[in-house]
Amino acid sequence: MLRRFKVWLWVCSVLAVFPARGDDWVYFGTRANGAGQGIVAARFDATNGHLTSVGLVAEITRPTWLIAHPSLPILYSVSEVGNDGLSEASVFSLAVDKTTGALRVLNSMGSVGGGATHLAIDPASLTLFVANYGTGQVSWLRMLADGSLGMPLAVQSNYGTGPHRRQAAPHAHGVEVDPSHRFVLAADLGADRVFVYRFDPATRQMAPAAFAFASTPPGSGPRHLAFHPNGRFLSLVTELTAEVVSYRWDAKRGRLQHVQSVSIDEPDFKGEKSAAHIQVSRDGRYVYVSNRGADSMLVYAVNPQNGSLREVQRISSQGKTPWSFSLDPTERWMLVANHGSNSIAVFAVDPDSGKLDATQESLAISQPSNVTFIRGE
Repeated sequence: MLRRFKVWLWVCSVLAVFPARGDDWVYFGTRANGAGQGIVAARFDATNGHLTSVGLVAEITRPTWLIAHPSLPILYSVSEVGNDGLSEASVFSLAVDKTTGALRVLNSMGSVGGGATHLAIDPASLTLFVANYGTGQVSWLRMLADGSLGMPLAVQSNYGTGPHRRQAAPHAHGVEVDPSHRFVLAADLGADRVFVYRFDPATRQMAPAAFAFASTPPGSGPRHLAFHPNGRFLSLVTELTAEVVSYRWDAKRGRLQHVQSVSIDEPDFKGEKSAAHIQVSRDGRYVYVSNRGADSMLVYAVNPQNGSLREVQRISSQGKTPWSFSLDPTERWMLVANHGSNSIAVFAVDPDSGKLDATQESLAISQPSNVTFIRGE
């Protein structure tokens, strides 16, 4: 009996030093801009969905969006300043200490625009695209071999306006690289357009595609985009009208063809409409959307033939104003950033139905706006 107890103590000590394979680092971007605020980290145990807080790991002003390097332990963060168009925003490259979760700034680079609000990576050419909300521009930055950022390669300006009070000028809100690695798409809240830009890593040129944009209804306010893994479909969430829009994507010509628009609000909803983020599951079977107006999460099944969506669930976000969310690397869990209630909620994901199940796991964080995972050791 004593020998078994000693063995058990030894196993516990080993597990304490070498975390379980299910453990990952998760980083939370925030809209905080005060001293002692910025990017917050936690350890995430994918075996049970438990979060262990680490606290502040990088003091950056308004790090509202984060994205992970495709192969290195590097995190990129916007600093969303200059939404008034009077100053340039920045993008930071941060090295991850996979033992402690700490972040170390490698360097920062101007975003070539104001109000940097969203990032996308082309893993084939190791380039980073930035949506500048304040000035309505899409920028292209180099990613160097060590993960730091090089000088900007190109920038394109969106154009157009809309009828809503927030649409007096173009506002690039989301960017996404298509699976063919030849186009970058920008959802512009101010212009009611999804812009399509062709980019060439060899010549470092970026220019409007032949079909330069797809228009959305006036006042809809395109916000974020997500490609289906098969490369044939694209989903868009509109912030101002709270709809999820499905498109067919022609990767040869860089052209979007509308398939379907679905309201994410129930017919009797009386509040202010406000959709935020969208993500497609890795197998392409489900699309997830956050609804800030109704404080809810929605799950849609994807028709594999035409990309249309069918609602399978709407569930409370377990907080207020779900800004963003992310499936963990195993896609058995989803973490939701409830900005209005200063909290992170953990949901279990049913792999068969795609449905979400609220857990008792949560974490208190001031003004969370983004959830990004880095695989553990």
